[in-house]
This record gives sequence, C-alpha cells and structure tokens, in this order.
Amino acid sequence: MSGEFMPYMGAALVVGAAAVTWAARLAPSAGAKNTARFSEMPPSGRYLVCGESNCGQVLLHIPVGDGRWKCTRCSTVAGGAS
Repeated sequence: MSGEFMPYMGAALVVGAAAVTWAARLAPSAGAKNTARFSEMPPSGRYLVCGESNCGQVLLHIPVGDGRWKCTRCSTVAGGAS
C-alpha cells in the first residue's frame, strides 16, 4: 500500500524543489553582483580592432585627428596617413 504513494511523493518533492528554486531566482538578492557597466559611446567614437598584441580586441577608439584613432584601453594611436 505504501508503494502506491511513492510516485506521488517524488512528484511532490520535485514540485517543491522547483518552487524553492523559482523563489530564489526572483529574490532581489539573487541579482548578479559584478555586472558590466555600460556608458554611452562618444558621438565620434568607433569600435575598431586594436593592433597591439597586449590589447588585440575590438574596443572603442576615439579620433585624434588626421584619420588616426586612439584606443581607449591601451592608448595606442593608429591609422591615418603613413
């Protein structure tokens, strides 16, 4: 007789665990602590590939004149007339 209720007990346990997980995910304290901070891009800025080996990523570059661009991470100036 007790064997007939075991599937129901298992289902109740699964539903209970799902309810606890759902409540924990919706709690305000469950938010990510170290999220990325985004700021507005300057109107003249462009995302370009940085050619420096220590940088080497697609990052924000700002114009410095004569078609040259300065990386906002490593401050390397590249481009323009060579």
